[in-house]
Amino acid sequence: MSAVAAPPEPAAAGRPAWRPWTAPAALILALTVAFVLSAIVFGIGAAVTGSFDATRGTKIAATAAGDLAFVFTALFFAQLTAAPKPEDFGLRPTRILPAIGWMALAYTLLIVLGGLWLRLFDVPAKDPSIKDLTVGAAPIALTALVVTVFAPIAEEILFRGYIFTALRGWAGVAGAAVIDGVLFGAIHVDPDRPAAFLVPLGLFGVLLCLLYWRTGSLLPCIALHAINNAVAYGSSVSWTWWQTALLGIAALAAIALILWPVWRTWRPVPA
Repeated sequence: MSAVAAPPEPAAAGRPAWRPWTAPAALILALTVAFVLSAIVFGIGAAVTGSFDATRGTKIAATAAGDLAFVFTALFFAQLTAAPKPEDFGLRPTRILPAIGWMALAYTLLIVLGGLWLRLFDVPAKDPSIKDLTVGAAPIALTALVVTVFAPIAEEILFRGYIFTALRGWAGVAGAAVIDGVLFGAIHVDPDRPAAFLVPLGLFGVLLCLLYWRTGSLLPCIALHAINNAVAYGSSVSWTWWQTALLGIAALAAIALILWPVWRTWRPVPA
């Protein structure tokens, strides 16, 4: 993989001129909009059920609304500079074999380093924040859709596609990756999730930034994010390896369908 050249930097790469200050502003607005949409969803749920105790369906819908907030916030800040194009967010083709190699390296580092960190604090790898949403066939299917399809697309567009891109010209690749990783870990604070989980999540954010930088495309990031979430989901609900593998394949297929309008605009990658 060392023979694969890194994508060109700033002007040569044609990266959009998004100002660094818009990165934290985009995150703050995204979280604010996500909170408002979630409150609306919870309010509707309370009106329908007659109880302020959030149902699993309400939690799933609120999570999906938050994902939409992430995408629309990234689009909003991007259009302040110029009409955004898919490639501005890294939605562009890349060479498949090198991308798979970099994905494998990034995931290996995450498993080894993240696993060592969780073992250090004697924290199980299962994420209780996922299992809380998965009781009954419908919640399982809907949660799988949100966790393995919607979240990877939305979070990658906001964090790697927009925030990392906006920070790169100011902090450089390494600095932007670290900042992005810290922010990515921080937004996953959850009362049902042990605090030790935040460090591997932050590391994952850093590795995804570097994956984007090395491949020049956000697509490997979305794919790896979906695979990781499928593994985390399967582990949290005690699925077998083949059930988890099927979920990962189904998630990648669903992502491909969602991004199909982008596929159709692509030109072949030069040899």
